[in-house]
Amino acid sequence: MNRQGNEPIAIFGAGWVGLVTGACFAELGHEVTIRDIVPERVERLRAGEVPFFEPELEDLVKRNADRLTFTLDAAEAAAAAELVFVCVDTPPTYSGDADLSRVWTVIDELPRLERRTILVMKSTVPVGTGEKVRAALEARGLSHIGYVSNPEFLAEGGAVEDFLHPDRVVIGSFAEADGDCVAALYDRLDTPIVRADVASAEMIKLAANAFLATRISFINEIANVCEVTGADVEKVAEGVGLDHRLGPHFLRAGVGFGGSCFPKDTNALKQLASNSGYHFQLLSAVIEVNELQKRRVINKLQKYLGRLRGKRIALLGLAFKANT
Repeated sequence: MNRQGNEPIAIFGAGWVGLVTGACFAELGHEVTIRDIVPERVERLRAGEVPFFEPELEDLVKRNADRLTFTLDAAEAAAAAELVFVCVDTPPTYSGDADLSRVWTVIDELPRLERRTILVMKSTVPVGTGEKVRAALEARGLSHIGYVSNPEFLAEGGAVEDFLHPDRVVIGSFAEADGDCVAALYDRLDTPIVRADVASAEMIKLAANAFLATRISFINEIANVCEVTGADVEKVAEGVGLDHRLGPHFLRAGVGFGGSCFPKDTNALKQLASNSGYHFQLLSAVIEVNELQKRRVINKLQKYLGRLRGKRIALLGLAFKANT
């Protein structure tokens, strides 16, 4: 496998994670083919148009147009690639489990590649997914395809910066050589590389988001106590956040966590634990606090306004965070 730092890469999924990943790898000098199943999206991307808002991303796509190819054809995407990244959505099911149907579609659509190729999972998946994918590849006679878990830690509104200047890169592999190949992709980034087994890499992503959600629910509970005792939660958060053991991040009280990741990943981790026979009591409380926080807003409105039916209510800001 080419280890000169310019390995050709295929990205399956031209959504937010896939496009950011592909454009950033192109910025680092790689030839990248991005495959998606939506014709309109592919056509727009070929024209240099990013179909959603993410700061810096459209400029990145245009600047690297000569290194980015967009296609609807799975075989074309994988044909020249030495590494195939899976960047498809894994939305929650009704039970809270991650829906892996798009992941399995990618696995099923992989052509019968004769050469050594590495499948790299960027999508957020439950612990144990890597083992199942490896078994599925072996059942198709594709045991020569390696597998690496390389979860994304991108935040909406700052994803390009997060990719190019990450806190860490997590790489979990069954074969050390496969992990080495993926690690080499990040050689130009001055960042710690966390090497792990596949299951641990899968857990790191879920645990990180669950812990951040826990901080949000905790500061919201502190805010509720501050409200009934006369304390100022902003001053409390400032004083707590200056402790070097804790830090200031995710200590802003509000109506609870939202967005595309925290609710999905906290429920997925809770359900993963339940499926494994363990009741995740703390995370259950975090999720419950988050749901109650939303109801508290309605209760406050009813307390001060009485019946809400027929009243006009203004919402100042619709995005869940800035730059999204």
